[in-house]
Amino acid sequence: MTIRHNERCKDCKITVAKLLVEIYGEIKINYNLNVPCRIEDYTNHVLYGDLERIYKKLQLQRNYISFVKANKLPNVDFFAPSAKVIVEFDESQHFTELRAISISEYPEDMELGFDKRKWQSLCSKLRRKDNDPPYRDEQRAWYDTLRDFVPNMLDLKPTIRLYSSDYIWCSLKPVNKTDIVAFKNILKRKH
Repeated sequence: MTIRHNERCKDCKITVAKLLVEIYGEIKINYNLNVPCRIEDYTNHVLYGDLERIYKKLQLQRNYISFVKANKLPNVDFFAPSAKVIVEFDESQHFTELRAISISEYPEDMELGFDKRKWQSLCSKLRRKDNDPPYRDEQRAWYDTLRDFVPNMLDLKPTIRLYSSDYIWCSLKPVNKTDIVAFKNILKRKH
């Protein structure tokens, strides 16, 4: 019997967490950065102009004006305090038309922990939609945007993004030095 592997493999995310521990020491899983997520909370921030432009583009795309329902940004997948870096594990639902729009509005000189062109290409190729609630794609694109901008606000390294379908992550062994080095190299390529 053949077992099919898919992007929602729980063991993949667990393995990524264990590999991050091997590399960075302590990591925080599902970590609350305690930052606001409403556009008006950034009015006096130096990044407000960029964030406002992205927010308005998301509003205008499908005419969902009010899609931010939380006061605080939902938790990040992983945070490594010693390295001062956020690591996000993106499944295919993150690759939407609205995410492509938000990424295209990032400042050209903004340092990212992922390949901007690859993420835009995946958005175009996968074209996922999640309309439950109807404004979910706008909301997810905005939250991902904030997770990419947060390092500039909190003096962190750029957010690293891993695409769940790039590897069979659970095939890596956190106790195997070769696998740890391979994973470390993947992370380095993201910077």
